[in-house]
Parts: sequence; C-alpha cells; structure tokens
Amino acid sequence: MKRFWAAMGFLTVLPLPAVFRPTQEDLARSVPFFPLVGLLIGLSSAGAAVVLEGIFPSLVLSVIVVGWLSVTHGGLHLDGLGDTADGFFSCRDRNRILEIMRDSRIGAFGCMTIGGVLAVKTAALASLPAEHRVKAALLAPMMARCVMVPMLGLLPPARRDGLGRMFGKHRSVRESVYAMAFLMTAAWVTAQFAGLIAGFAVITVTAAFVYLCMRRIGGITGDTVGAASEINEMAALLVLSGQPISGLWG
Repeated sequence: MKRFWAAMGFLTVLPLPAVFRPTQEDLARSVPFFPLVGLLIGLSSAGAAVVLEGIFPSLVLSVIVVGWLSVTHGGLHLDGLGDTADGFFSCRDRNRILEIMRDSRIGAFGCMTIGGVLAVKTAALASLPAEHRVKAALLAPMMARCVMVPMLGLLPPARRDGLGRMFGKHRSVRESVYAMAFLMTAAWVTAQFAGLIAGFAVITVTAAFVYLCMRRIGGITGDTVGAASEINEMAALLVLSGQPISGLWG
C-alpha cells in the first residue's frame, strides 16, 4: 500500500497522510503502480469533461481539462519538458546538455515547446465529439504513465545521481510487460481499434524519444521522463483526434 501512495505522491500533488509517508525505497519500488495512478488521473480528467459538457463550448472545456491535467502533477512534467527542450535543442555535447537541463531557468526552446504541446493537446481534445472527448481524456494520461514504467525500469540513468539512478536500482522486464499489457487492454476496452492505434502510437513515440535520449545524453533523467509523459499525452490525443480513425471508436 505504501508503494501505491508513493506512486501517487510522485505523480500527483495529492497530499499524503502521515501514516502513508513513503521512504525513498518505497518510491524506488513504486513504478509498477504508475499505470494505476495514470488511470485515476484519467478518470478525474474524464469526470471533469463530463461535468463541464453542456456548460462550456468545446474549446473552453478542453482548455480546462488540459489545465487540470497540468495541475494534477503541479507542472512537474511540464518543467521536465521545458528543461529537456532547452538541453536537447542547444546542440551541445552531453555534459553541457545535462548542465542546461539542471538549470532552474527556462529558455526560449523550453517556452516554445511547452506552449506548443499544450496548444496541440487542447486543439486535439476540442476537435473530438463529446463522447469521444471523455474517452480521450481518460486514455491519454493513463497511456503516458504506463510508458514511464519501461523507461524507468529498463533504461540506464544519464547521471550518477537523480531519479533515473534511484529507480534504476529495481529494474524489471516483467513490470514493463505488465504495464504495456495494461495500456493496450485499457485502450481496447475504452476505444477499441482507435484506442489500440493510439496505444501503438504512444509506444512508437516513446521508442523514438528513448533513442534520442540515448544518443544525446546516454540515458534518462527525471526531466526526460516528465517530458515523455507530456509528449505522449499529446501524441495520444493527436492520434485519437485524427480523421482516419474517426470510425474505429468503440
């Protein structure tokens, strides 16, 4: 139970009861619960979409839902996205990229990337019909947290300290397989073939991003994992809003 609360505390801003205050070891072993926490975040955003439907036009509703998703993690993943963009787009060597990513200040590339990702997520969500919008609001954050499991569980850390190294102490192929199975099962149950296509897209985007991380910095950091979450939410919503799969929803 403490590991579940550790995952909840790591991925959300939910205050934890003192009795469930996790240790660093609990946090390091909490990765298998990331898909469940992602599902709960998705249920909260889908619930917001249901409540707001009919009260606000689709664009305003989508801005609120995307804003809510950002609030749930306190902007932490967006911070990682900005830091990663500043580092990777700097075209410097590995050590300099890692220095830039550690800088608390945000640069032009970080601002543009954060703004672009939020804009695409909002536009994609707003373009969907109401019944599909609710399902997309549920699936996107769940998928984004599922793919964190293989990133943290299988990939080497880029630094000798930090989150990537801490989570890397408990690597598990089995947990990664379970997370991918959970992702695809939830995708099928929620949106059938449209969900499966979005799931494959998220896995593909993650693989491409991991390849980039390995090439640029030789592993992952907490920033790149947060960036992957934001990029994959965007990818899922973008695919689900596509016209070619509009007839494949369940």
